[in-house]
Amino acid sequence: MLKKLILVLSIIQIFIFLGCEKDEVVIDESSPQIAVKKETQANITDKESKPLIAVSATDTLRIFVREDGAPGMYLGKDGQVHGFYVDLEKMVMKEMGQSYKFVPYSDVGPAAQALKSGTHHIALAAPDIADYRSFLNLSIPYEILNYVTFVQKKNSNISGSTKEELIKSLHGKRVGVQTRGHIFQALREIKEIKLIEYPTTTKALEDLNKGLLDAVPDVKRIGIYYAKQNNWDIVPKGKPIISHKLTTAISQRFEASLLNRYNKALKALISDGRFDALYESYFGPMDEEDRP
Repeated sequence: MLKKLILVLSIIQIFIFLGCEKDEVVIDESSPQIAVKKETQANITDKESKPLIAVSATDTLRIFVREDGAPGMYLGKDGQVHGFYVDLEKMVMKEMGQSYKFVPYSDVGPAAQALKSGTHHIALAAPDIADYRSFLNLSIPYEILNYVTFVQKKNSNISGSTKEELIKSLHGKRVGVQTRGHIFQALREIKEIKLIEYPTTTKALEDLNKGLLDAVPDVKRIGIYYAKQNNWDIVPKGKPIISHKLTTAISQRFEASLLNRYNKALKALISDGRFDALYESYFGPMDEEDRP
């Protein structure tokens, strides 16, 4: 009788075990492996489903302005930003009926990161290049900028009647460029040129004047402006290294309606002559070669 009872109990335990194995599998939620898996899945979901941000006219756009890009844009001694691009942006914002705030910057790296993340909306005077298009929406172009090479006045080793000759004369030379800037992008594949990176080209021009560099490519009017202001012994040489269509950069974190409203306002300023009038007040009549 005892043997029969033991046999019956054993059979019952087997059925209970099988039932648990089939229907009542218990997972320890505190397991670190499970936690990592859950976190990874959550991150993937967040990244894939992260919506673009809508921007209304009452939202305040945060607009980056380079501190030392005079006379186009710069931070004045009064703590306010000034210059052609600043005044143009004020006109665009008024045409859009848009609330905005200017944010001066000196280092392009943090500014680019802020645009990528969407904490800031716009950056003024951005060249139309592939690297920028990878994370920015660019407005319609409104100007073509030519970047010439600045050297010390006594330097006769860097010159060229063509762009190719000028670039070849830079081989073996120390050339100051802005980190991640458009000149850096244009020259970085030329191994014969030693690129020295700076937060801004104005800092590089200062070192050029001291003899610490051989050359600094920059926008002609920017280099001339700061050379006169600081009494630097530097001059522009040769043909432009690069020419870029100039645009306004808008973070891709925002809906396309922001770019569309911006372009509509900018087109209105160009078509009715307000853009030309502002440009002439700063630089004189725009040459046809400078029109996009």
